[in-house]
Amino acid sequence: MPDPRPSPSPARCASSVTIRELGPHDASEVQALYESLDDHDSYLRFFTTRPGRLSSVAEQATRHDPAHCGLGAFESGVLIGAANYVILDDPSTAELAMAVEHGHQQHGVGSELLARLTCLAERNGVRTFIAEVLAVNQTMLRVIAESGLPTTRRREGSAVHIEIRPPESGAST
Repeated sequence: MPDPRPSPSPARCASSVTIRELGPHDASEVQALYESLDDHDSYLRFFTTRPGRLSSVAEQATRHDPAHCGLGAFESGVLIGAANYVILDDPSTAELAMAVEHGHQQHGVGSELLARLTCLAERNGVRTFIAEVLAVNQTMLRVIAESGLPTTRRREGSAVHIEIRPPESGAST
């Protein structure tokens, strides 16, 4: 199902965005970002229009320990995007999640979050990201495809299971 909403204005540029690691003090801002998503973007991120327990999801996205890492994209001090990973049973594998406010999508914010999160992951020993993306989420599928990172994709019902392999240290890009 294509996105029926108008595309964001191309006048914005990701160059005015600051990206930094998130910490527990950012949980309320991440929760507010999630709550601000319209039904369509919420469905694309959470596979449901209004998920419960957003505070728990936001706390996990901002947890700062060896198994969790999160980044936020800020414009004029306002959080406009967040990406995080959570280490799975295999310590070299992590699940990836991301949300960008609709008006800032398709301006490089998600791409920059993915690139920076990939660098942090590689430094922390993560060799594979797992992402479950709805097949209708063409924006996120494009962000991953255009990242230049090696991926494998497998369709599973309405979702696409993607394995992303960040380059290892010293590998040429």
